[in-house]
Amino acid sequence: MSDATRDLIRRGKEAFSTHLPDQDFDAHVWEISSLREQQSTSNKRIYWTLRGSQDDSLPKHFAAPIKAACMVNLQSCTNLEFRSNAARMLWEHLRKKEDPSSSFRWKRLTEGDLRGMEKEMLTHWAESTTYRTCTAWSPVLEVLSTASVIRPMDITWQASRPEDSERYTLDGREKRKEEHLPSDRAIEAVAHIYSSSDLDLDPSDRLLSCVTALLTATGLRVGEILTLPVDPLSKSTRNGDTRWHLKYWPEKTGKATREKDLLHLTERPASLVSEAIDKIQAITSSARQRACVLEQRPGRAPIEDLSPDDLLTTEEIQELLDLAAGSATARVRRTGIPILERDREGYKRPEYLCRVSDVEKYLQERQGDLWTVNPDGGNKQMLSNSLFVVHTNFFHSTRGTKPLLVDTVSHQHVSDFLSGRWTSCDEDHEEAERRDDGWMRCVVPSIFRQLGLKEEDGSHIEMTSHQFRHWLTTNLVDSGVPDGIIARWQNRGHRGDISAYKHATRTDRIREVKDAIESGRMQGEIADIYFAMAEDIRDAWLDSHLQQIHVTHMGLCTHDFSSSPCPHHLQCLNGCEDFLFDPADETQRQNVEEIVEGTREAIRLAEEQEGDNAQWMRHQKKVLSNGLKVLESEEDAESSHAQPFEGEGSNFEPFDDDDFIPMEEAREELEEDTES
Repeated sequence: MSDATRDLIRRGKEAFSTHLPDQDFDAHVWEISSLREQQSTSNKRIYWTLRGSQDDSLPKHFAAPIKAACMVNLQSCTNLEFRSNAARMLWEHLRKKEDPSSSFRWKRLTEGDLRGMEKEMLTHWAESTTYRTCTAWSPVLEVLSTASVIRPMDITWQASRPEDSERYTLDGREKRKEEHLPSDRAIEAVAHIYSSSDLDLDPSDRLLSCVTALLTATGLRVGEILTLPVDPLSKSTRNGDTRWHLKYWPEKTGKATREKDLLHLTERPASLVSEAIDKIQAITSSARQRACVLEQRPGRAPIEDLSPDDLLTTEEIQELLDLAAGSATARVRRTGIPILERDREGYKRPEYLCRVSDVEKYLQERQGDLWTVNPDGGNKQMLSNSLFVVHTNFFHSTRGTKPLLVDTVSHQHVSDFLSGRWTSCDEDHEEAERRDDGWMRCVVPSIFRQLGLKEEDGSHIEMTSHQFRHWLTTNLVDSGVPDGIIARWQNRGHRGDISAYKHATRTDRIREVKDAIESGRMQGEIADIYFAMAEDIRDAWLDSHLQQIHVTHMGLCTHDFSSSPCPHHLQCLNGCEDFLFDPADETQRQNVEEIVEGTREAIRLAEEQEGDNAQWMRHQKKVLSNGLKVLESEEDAESSHAQPFEGEGSNFEPFDDDDFIPMEEAREELEEDTES
């Protein structure tokens, strides 16, 4: 092992002892719960083992530098999991190439080995997973090369971020709307489940229905809902007006540490939030009290009114731990709690007892972390101060609830409630259903499936927690709330960030362009034809023409492709008058900026080379000039779209008179060709 490798491992172990104290750097399993910012997410353990195993360790001389690089460049639990998986795939490739157990040296690592690792990923994983894993792996390579463990490598991954080509068409936008927006029937079903007192729901389902109420009223992410403090709603009065504020932990802030923020609510959603919080506090009260006891006695799981040396019968323990029915002694023995025998006068069989200290030890080993949010590694929000805290097994359908243990509400619990949980099965299985991922069977039914609530087409309603956020944002947009106000209310960095949550229908987009033309805000060839027509026919013509409007990655195109094709596919920056640009759409602006920067760089490189490229240069400079013109477009106060190339003509050239053949002449030519 080289001195550079030893130095990197030393630095990695120092960082490891800071972030994961009381753990072994060389262990093949790392418990990373303490690195998570919130308990409602997963990623509790990562494995430095061979692919497909949780026990067979990766060789120490291979894994140690990777572990060290991960700790030196520690980012998040999710990234750490991707990196450990990448290490397993790299070793899998090396094993297939040759036996690397004794011969492997980091200095011998090549770009070909990295491409082999990526190929191994693509064999077993989807391209999107491979892309994310390789992206997370790149900083590890940078640390290793900077530390002189490996030579510098310029590797370009083959896996790319999957792009949906249909998202640039109106049909594609309609499809995305169906995927991201819940149906009206689904929203009505959610409201019915929450508000109806006639439904015989378990407390666990009642609790999760309150989660949907908070999602509907606030538009927060599910992780922000599940980490709310115990009493998050407050109100203030200013100039006689009452204002409501919801305290929460925002996600995706881009800041190094998380800080609490306030979501301001109007009277109507605030009343729903207040009602839901009262219901949640009532359901979770006993678990919160138990959490408080556990927090006050760290390292113990005390049993009320009992001392560690007291003795309990196995029957008492069976009831205390809510073990399954049957022989109490047999059930307790299965838990591993030591059992004592004490003779009883007049009985042949002894009495079976357990010490309270042993029961407490059993409970303590099964008690998870007592916090929900860990924003900076120290200032944690404890379970006793959190709104969502439940007893262990509270959501389990068969296991008994553990009243002496507490847990958080996770993303999975909400997902099971809204969409159920599915697993693959054979086509001939009696419960098999055809789904997008093939033949599946439901192992955890959603609340809609349990209650028989269905969509209009007869299928069971299914939702995701994020659809509530899309639904609320779309309703705000449809109500006329400006993008800037929505962005500030949802704590977004830029108003363009809400573009992914705006789901205008085909009719909405057509109406938007039509209104701009009719009012004179949008000018050009289409507008000129419109106003030149008679009033009794021009509206019908415009409706027909705009039915062909479609979406590009830079904006809208109003050309009718049924009459003529586009001779310059998506070359909107050539100065096409049919091109419409939305200055408020951050995605469109970023795409144009990328084209501008790429074109500017291409021109720079071309100018450094000799050759006859004058025509190409004129074209590129025109694209650059037009791109800058688009970026200079300002959003009109009355219209969200600008027409940057107004008056410059269209890419779609009309037929010349000489090319036009009258219908009768064309028919005669066709008949002559047929006879011949």
